[in-house]
Amino acid sequence: MPSSELEEVVKEIRALREKVDRVEEIVEERLIGLEEPMEDEAKAIESYLEAKKRGDLQLIPLEDVGEKT
Repeated sequence: MPSSELEEVVKEIRALREKVDRVEEIVEERLIGLEEPMEDEAKAIESYLEAKKRGDLQLIPLEDVGEKT
């Protein structure tokens, strides 16, 4: 894979990671009881936790991305 393509992939992964971090913040915030989650948030949290439990969700460090290609 050319380095320009790899750089674009890493850039997209970083953007995705930022979004995942924000989702995790929301999940933690809701789970510790600061606020009750809205209905759509509760569904998204449930879906996220189920995917994580099934193993459908797998996060790897960005540093490992280049090593696997």
